[in-house]
Amino acid sequence: MKTQISRDSFQPDKRYTGVHQQQGRVITDADWNELVAVCREQLLQALADVVGNGSPRTGAVAITADRKILPGDLYVDGIRAELPGSAPLLASAQPDLPGYPALPATGPYIVYADVWDRVVTSLEDGALRDPGLHGADTCTRTQTMLQVKTCPEAANPETGIPKRGNATLSLALHANLEAGDPCDPCAGLIAAGTGRVGSYLFRLEVHAVEGTAANPTRLILKWSSENGAEQYEALSVEKMPPGFVASNYVYEFHNLTTEKHLGVFLGTGFTPTHGAITTAYEIPMAPPKELVRRWDGFCELTRAGGVWSLAAGVDKGVTLTTSGLPTAPGHVTLGSSVQINLEALQLTLDLTGKTFVAGDFWLGTVREAVLDPGDAVLTGAEPRGIVHHYLRLARVQADGTVVPFENDADKRRHAFPPLTDLHANDVGYVTTCSSGLFDASHDNVEKALNRLCQLAAEHIAYTADCTKGLYAGFVGTVKEALDKICEIQASHVGFAKPCDTSVYKGSTIATVEDALKLLCNVTAGQIGFAKPCDTSIYQGQTVATVEDALKLLCNVTAGQIAYTPGGSCTYLNQPGIDTVQEALDALCARPAGGGGGCRITVGKDGGLFATLEEALKTLIDKGVRDICLCLLAGDHEFPGQLVEPKVDGVTICLSGCGHGTRLHLLNGPIRFRAFSAVCLSDMLVITRDAPTGALVFDRCGDVSLKGVEVHGVVTDGFLVGFNNVRSAAMHGLMLEASNPASLARPSKLFDINPTLFDLYQVPDLTFFNSKVLPVAQVVAALSAAERRKLATAIGQRVQELGSALSARERQSYEELVVLLNQTTVSPVQLAGVLGNIRVEAIREHPAVALVVDDAAADMTLGECDILGIVTLYGTHPADPLPAGMVKGLDALVKQGKATFGGAGTTFRATGCRMTRIDVSTAIQQRIQEIVAGGDGTIPSLFSSALLGDLTLLHEGNQMAFLNTSLSSTVFEIEGSHAAVVMGSSAIYVGNRSEGEAVIMNVTPKGRSQQAANLGITIAG
Repeated sequence: MKTQISRDSFQPDKRYTGVHQQQGRVITDADWNELVAVCREQLLQALADVVGNGSPRTGAVAITADRKILPGDLYVDGIRAELPGSAPLLASAQPDLPGYPALPATGPYIVYADVWDRVVTSLEDGALRDPGLHGADTCTRTQTMLQVKTCPEAANPETGIPKRGNATLSLALHANLEAGDPCDPCAGLIAAGTGRVGSYLFRLEVHAVEGTAANPTRLILKWSSENGAEQYEALSVEKMPPGFVASNYVYEFHNLTTEKHLGVFLGTGFTPTHGAITTAYEIPMAPPKELVRRWDGFCELTRAGGVWSLAAGVDKGVTLTTSGLPTAPGHVTLGSSVQINLEALQLTLDLTGKTFVAGDFWLGTVREAVLDPGDAVLTGAEPRGIVHHYLRLARVQADGTVVPFENDADKRRHAFPPLTDLHANDVGYVTTCSSGLFDASHDNVEKALNRLCQLAAEHIAYTADCTKGLYAGFVGTVKEALDKICEIQASHVGFAKPCDTSVYKGSTIATVEDALKLLCNVTAGQIGFAKPCDTSIYQGQTVATVEDALKLLCNVTAGQIAYTPGGSCTYLNQPGIDTVQEALDALCARPAGGGGGCRITVGKDGGLFATLEEALKTLIDKGVRDICLCLLAGDHEFPGQLVEPKVDGVTICLSGCGHGTRLHLLNGPIRFRAFSAVCLSDMLVITRDAPTGALVFDRCGDVSLKGVEVHGVVTDGFLVGFNNVRSAAMHGLMLEASNPASLARPSKLFDINPTLFDLYQVPDLTFFNSKVLPVAQVVAALSAAERRKLATAIGQRVQELGSALSARERQSYEELVVLLNQTTVSPVQLAGVLGNIRVEAIREHPAVALVVDDAAADMTLGECDILGIVTLYGTHPADPLPAGMVKGLDALVKQGKATFGGAGTTFRATGCRMTRIDVSTAIQQRIQEIVAGGDGTIPSLFSSALLGDLTLLHEGNQMAFLNTSLSSTVFEIEGSHAAVVMGSSAIYVGNRSEGEAVIMNVTPKGRSQQAANLGITIAG
């Protein structure tokens, strides 16, 4: 609300249901407004639960067959909105959306309602002034807007149009402001711009957006330390209120049309009108000019490609600029966010990947009594409003035909009845039976009940309870059961003797019953038998009856019984083993343990067990305490599942044949739990079909990973994780963690060439390795002219991306351009360059590779190569902490108010290459609580961190250890922010950076030392 309020105190997450005045207390505008908001929220939540989205059976807003709007009311998210009137009207005549065109005569397109709340002041409604108070204005009002709009047919307005923007705003007071005087009775009246912290309500608002909401090309922002509430009828300067017109303000000339043209407009033939912003009080010649509102400043930003630029702007009379000192007033810093040094505040608004809607606003309450210079006012706050609510009304086909409802459910939603007049056709029904009685056309209770009139025996299911006889195990329908009754009596079934021998000899048989009676006394000597072969026990024997055959079994030997091994018994599946005797002899000759080795082999070709799943299940079920398995060369599959022993003290060791052993995880990770010791070595683990990760070690003893390579696409989780283990040692570990968006940049850049484009559609390394050489051969086979043309196009794309590419990404593409311009191209060399492009893309957009969930164990990493994020003390990386938060924590640590606690364990990492080390969101939350509360402890950290000979590939590293030793480490980064190191002490020796980088040292005074660091400044 751009009104004269002190603050907006409504907090729905606190679930307040009332505001109650106490005797002798001052009631503020915030109390009154919160009472209104609390009551309205209760009503809306109830209506959302009962009504939700839709319109009533009578008196509803609708689209007529001639594409006009029938006035009425509707509900969206529980909000009732009304379009007044009784006769249908054109879309161009709707009162809440002036200037909007009539609905097009032809389609296709979707018609929907946009419902939102707008503030009405006495400038619009003179009745809000009280003549008895000399025309003074009273309280403002809120009006619910109902705007009928159009969007393309492919869009779903209820889910595909943003309700509001999601850009996050951070505000911090400048450190050079004068703190308030606690003895000053007027301290609460100090406004912004006086050199003091002041007390006021700051407002930032999105004035206009060009391009799409999710991908804008132009933004206009405006801000005010008066909540944008100073607004009047636009008159000549001498007629304006004293002090309203001044050189250090900007002015927005507007009218009722511009106030109603907020939100998203996707239809064709219409451009919203916005207020005209001027740096001096000059009334425009043409509308909008009727009303004027005062702001502290504004800025206009434009975007080309991925780069934002400052087009214009001013704050309190100071022209905004991107040049000069970053700390100077009016200085603007642009990147993934925009940072503006305002007169009293530093404003930071995220831009990259964010959505903006005209009318989005943020509020920051500044109070000198509780805020000091340098304090944060807002941190990562999303807009307070405006919130838009959408309801689909109709679809217009290409020929202009209006389709009001898509199905019966949609029809019921737009014609819901009063609860006292509810009919069967108002209640939806979804068939779940398989009898065929109901189908998708029976989509409400009335249709389903009418269908019951046609119920027949074949529609009624029947499951027999008997366990023997005619109906044993029967599952079917009543008709099928009734039909089966015809066969129930054996005496009713005729039977002709097939012969006149054995049991039938000399007997008269007419029915099945007669035949069955004879079987009561049948003997083996009466049953004929023909030899199936003349081998084994039958060889040289005369056999005429079953009795003859059974007599031979009395002397059968193992050498006479044929043997064919099953599919999982690979050892006995070899020439020369054709009888049971030969199989037993082979097993006797086999050394103990499946070959005499110390490991049990696993593999379809020659392993004692065919699969790892079979081996683990068998050995764990037997209670084996020391499990040692060797995965033979080849591909192994294992479904992601929990692997847990059934007895205590079990150790497990899995080894392979290096890259020759490929373990493919399906659906999820292997979770080792409660083993005394776990070791994995010499294998390749692939997680293409396990999007949540590869290996998890939970509540195990000693864990060892050696010569293991793990790579995969992680959509939700991490590759390798440790939780509550006794110790963990990783040597020669190689991890590559990508996510579905890791290759978005090369995929977009190479869309000029289908062959290269297809190569970067799947981030999985196995897919890439199988495709890269054939792709390189196709590209290398192009003519020199075609390759030069391709190189030129790629170079142009690289230039267009500009600073969106890191220096290493740009270099990888430039190597490709140089190679393509050569007279001849080696496919092998080209494949290597294409692989380097992939690696650099993943490096800039990695997933989480390694998670150390707690500091319960000593952790050792040696000679590891980790392309991904290493997260400590939790599963989700915090990403760079806000500068204000780090600064606030550092100040508390230096004052001894913030401390750190250790768990008595050590974290060692030597000779490793990693993308980035980060703390978890749990640590970030604890830091935020400490900074907000002014003191506290970050507990349970590794007591000692010995970090040496590391290569860190990305900026923004964040480390928290009780005591840190960082030595001989290289930061291969472009930016200045190398790392934040937090703890009780830190030593920095022999570290270097490619450029000029800063390590923020958050330790107590006198508790850090540094020596021989090159290109690195230790700050703090």
